[in-house]
Amino acid sequence: GHALLVGVGGSGKQSLTRLAAFAAGCDIFEIQLCRGYNEESFKEDLKILYNKLGIDNKPTVFLFTEGHVVEEGFLELVNNMLTTGQVPALFPDDEKEAVINAVREEVQKAGINQTRRTAGTTSSRKQLVTSTLYCPCPQWEIH
Repeated sequence: GHALLVGVGGSGKQSLTRLAAFAAGCDIFEIQLCRGYNEESFKEDLKILYNKLGIDNKPTVFLFTEGHVVEEGFLELVNNMLTTGQVPALFPDDEKEAVINAVREEVQKAGINQTRRTAGTTSSRKQLVTSTLYCPCPQWEIH
């Protein structure tokens, strides 16, 4: 499932998330902001996340806080991840083929009818849908 933790700053939202991830045996994936970080940089980080989920098959918590929202488009991409399990046009065709080939055997073992779409999304979706977290800071928080 997904988790949305809301609370005043310093109330332990991220600590709780890290503890829960540890208890569940999940890795934590968190983007690292730097100067010039934009939507393209975010998509590159999401590629790393999806490869970790799909190809490496590692249960992972995607820790995404209010501070990570540098551009409004980030929230649309996260919304797509939560609703469909994928980000449209994330991988170009050549990279997509490599991902599909990497998970093809797992898809066959699972008995899923192979199409280009199912081969590329089955593995990452089962891991991602159980691991996305957003920690916003409430508007009413006093700084």
